[in-house]
Amino acid sequence: MAVMDHLDSLGLPFTSPSGLTASHTVARSALDIATKPWFQTEPDIGTRERVRRHMNYRLQSLKEQELTVGDDSTPAAEGARRHPRERTAKILHAARHHGFSVKGKIADKVRPCYLGPCPVPSTTELAGDIIAPGRSALGVLLWRATSAVVHGQTHGLTMFYAEVSGAPETGPDDHFVYRQMQFSPQEAAFRCAGAPLATLSMLRRLYGHFGRPTAGLESVGQDVARTWLHIAGLPHAPVA
Repeated sequence: MAVMDHLDSLGLPFTSPSGLTASHTVARSALDIATKPWFQTEPDIGTRERVRRHMNYRLQSLKEQELTVGDDSTPAAEGARRHPRERTAKILHAARHHGFSVKGKIADKVRPCYLGPCPVPSTTELAGDIIAPGRSALGVLLWRATSAVVHGQTHGLTMFYAEVSGAPETGPDDHFVYRQMQFSPQEAAFRCAGAPLATLSMLRRLYGHFGRPTAGLESVGQDVARTWLHIAGLPHAPVA
């Protein structure tokens, strides 16, 4: 269900009447997705620091759960607020037991508690770090994997980048990757079509599992297949 909620939320900017900033909104979401795993799996940190970062994200998430309830005073709302507060209290108790310093108060209506010297850094603070020269390549790979979808590129292009030392930078020419790497549009079509078709297949099963109509996905899948056949120079057979 969380997957469906995430898909619905990312799709909302594109279906709203004022969708001029839709691509920027989704790009920011992709940046959030890229920075979080990089921050948590940074190779040069120790085990305790990794635990601290993970639990700070957890504390932040619990505070966000509490804030979504608002100031409603109904019994259901009180119960919804009580659960994240109780979970927060358990985390802070365990953290103190294992020697972590604890900052903040559970009763704070805005700021989450955090372990150690500093809270979770913002996406803006981490954005420059994940692609900084001389840093681990993990951040660049995470950003490419997530932003590729946002900017309409297929997962196949990220595979092209990974196979070449000194990957080319993005330029204004739409065909810079094919030319520099000596791939023809036909070869690229063969490599790139699998990712969107596999995604559509996954979504079709997911929609069916939750009883949602899949007619729209079927139409999109047929369009993708026809485009792939055209670029690849293959005969236009009926698309199932």
